[in-house]
Amino acid sequence: MFDWNNFLRFYGTAGVLAAVALVLAGRLVVLHADLVAKKPPQPNYGFTRDMQGLRGAIYPSNRGSAPFARSVPVWVYRVDPQAVDLKRHTRREVAQTVAETLELPFEKVWNAYCNPKSRYVYLTMSSDTDANKILSDQKKVTGLKAEEIQVRRYPQGRRLSHILGFVSKDPTHSVGSAGVEMRYEKYLRGIPGKIVGEKNARQVEIYGNRIISTDPVPGCDVYLTVDQNLQYEVETALAAGIKKARAQAGWAIMLDVKTGAVLAMASLPDYEPEQYNRSSSEAKKNLAVCEIYEPGSVMKTITACAALDAGIASPSTTYSSNRNDSRYYRLPTDSHGMDPIMTVGEALVHSCNVVYGKIGVDLGPKRLWTYMDAFGLGRQTGIDLPGEEFGILPKWEKWDKVKWSRAPIGQGVAVTAIQVAAAYGAIANDGELLRPYVVEKVVSEEEGVVYQHVRDVRGHPIKPVVARQVREMMLGVAKKGGTARRAAVLGYSVSGKTGTAQMKEGKGYSATNFNASFVGIIPASKPRIVILVTLQKPFNCRSFKLSQETGIPLYNHQGGVCAAPIFRRIAWMAMKYLEVEPDRPEDLSEHVDLTEYERKVMALE
Repeated sequence: MFDWNNFLRFYGTAGVLAAVALVLAGRLVVLHADLVAKKPPQPNYGFTRDMQGLRGAIYPSNRGSAPFARSVPVWVYRVDPQAVDLKRHTRREVAQTVAETLELPFEKVWNAYCNPKSRYVYLTMSSDTDANKILSDQKKVTGLKAEEIQVRRYPQGRRLSHILGFVSKDPTHSVGSAGVEMRYEKYLRGIPGKIVGEKNARQVEIYGNRIISTDPVPGCDVYLTVDQNLQYEVETALAAGIKKARAQAGWAIMLDVKTGAVLAMASLPDYEPEQYNRSSSEAKKNLAVCEIYEPGSVMKTITACAALDAGIASPSTTYSSNRNDSRYYRLPTDSHGMDPIMTVGEALVHSCNVVYGKIGVDLGPKRLWTYMDAFGLGRQTGIDLPGEEFGILPKWEKWDKVKWSRAPIGQGVAVTAIQVAAAYGAIANDGELLRPYVVEKVVSEEEGVVYQHVRDVRGHPIKPVVARQVREMMLGVAKKGGTARRAAVLGYSVSGKTGTAQMKEGKGYSATNFNASFVGIIPASKPRIVILVTLQKPFNCRSFKLSQETGIPLYNHQGGVCAAPIFRRIAWMAMKYLEVEPDRPEDLSEHVDLTEYERKVMALE
């Protein structure tokens, strides 16, 4: 009898196996056809390497001085044990050579070389050029990969950090991100080089098979107007003044009257350019060009210039200091008593709000605004630093009647420190307004000087005779009876002005927080430099008892008390350093103890 069960079991199993075999055979045919058509990938022996051009250095104006900023080549070394050429040397021999050349512990290098299964083990970073030449010799060293990067160094640390700026930390594409580093990026950055060729099975370049070999071109060097010695004095004096006054922040600027060159510029708090990513955004802000603030009474000098230049007053024109004058609308008040009748010059020396409010009203908003605009207020000075603010100078048509008498004394308008310094520079320079600048020239290694600053006159807001008259009026500010006797510099005449401006707070003004300023021209008879100093939120000492308890001067919040001594210290050191002849030699009599005087100056007493 025929056994259907055995038949089906046998032939069913055979059929399934045959079907599987057919499927596998078909798949093998497809794979074979695909391999024939596409061919297996060949090892990649192509070699390409981009090389950064060394970034240019930034130098002070002092000849032969070390740079403020420079880039150095640094090599990152990694060990590839699989790339060691054992026909030439043993792993131990290579490890010994690397350890001795890089001055590393042998055990550290040996541990990286002794595991042939590992790849590209980080070893160290080094800027030693001689060591890199030795380690690049394939006859002596194999299995070591060196990647060249650039590191930006700032040898003087925080010095001049806000002018210099910083460079991003991307090792393959670093760019200037603030200050001169950013503004002059197109000059400072180098031109990259490129190598295209072949490498062997151990991933090492075959030098004889190079197709393209273009050397990188270094960037240009930038030379600043900043004198490193003056910068040191300004930063040191400002830091001491902030500490003594217990201020929150501060800034100082020194300008060359005849050129507009920035000889020094400081802003505190500051930061470490090499560690910029660890600093707050506030510390990285250059307050001298980026901070907008109401200037207070330093604006009265501009108002005086406008009044004399427009011909509505002379230095001897008299005004009543009576606020309750029906001819004027809601005049400002004065914090202390004034003489009943004052000349325009006396009112400037004693900083009388009422008189200068009246002068502003007499000028009228259109005329006063026109002079403020001509002095560069409310617009950028054009200084070659990024981030400069415009300030706030609303069009005169938008002024209400209160502002007619407030703008003349520095309320309701906002400025930057560099605007004020440049405006006072125009007064010092017989009415010629110059663009301030920080870079004197840019020099290429191949082409020589590729950029040279050209003296840039921005306007003539006042006549020369008016500038001289106003400087004469300002002489009394730094004398006994003026608002800034602490700004007087022995042997030199000083034309200056104080400012004590309440800071904005909500919709009104703070009763305790001030911007305290002093701006001075020295020597006044033959101006050489302008120095501006401002302290933000100095400790407000309003009682004699508190002054005794803290040791902080009474009325410490005033510009004549906390900012003027800083000006004097900077000016005294600058006159000596620049070898400026005293224009008041009669002050330097034999009975004057210069050693004691300098001690007091340095102590900000």
